[in-house]
Amino acid sequence: MNTDPLNERVEAALRQLTGQGARISITAVAAHAGIPRSSLYRNAAARALIHRRIAETRPDSEKNMAPEILRLSTLVEALAARVRNQEERLRQLEGRPHSTPR
Repeated sequence: MNTDPLNERVEAALRQLTGQGARISITAVAAHAGIPRSSLYRNAAARALIHRRIAETRPDSEKNMAPEILRLSTLVEALAARVRNQEERLRQLEGRPHSTPR
């Protein structure tokens, strides 16, 4: 743990906010820790702690992207299959010959 009292308060606020599932921001940390935002903006180490936690917890961080990519890929594949099915139905309704699969 950091020996700087301000950074200790920031770390404690970050732990509590993360535990609550709250959105991490300089404003939220300042309010939770009872520290003026200007103090956080002036303190590079405190800002770094906050930005690091934001990067670790944001929903679109790399560690959380794989399941979302898989979900979206599955949806795209299902949509593509529906489009192919609808195109084939249109061909049949219009009396056009069957096309070769893509």
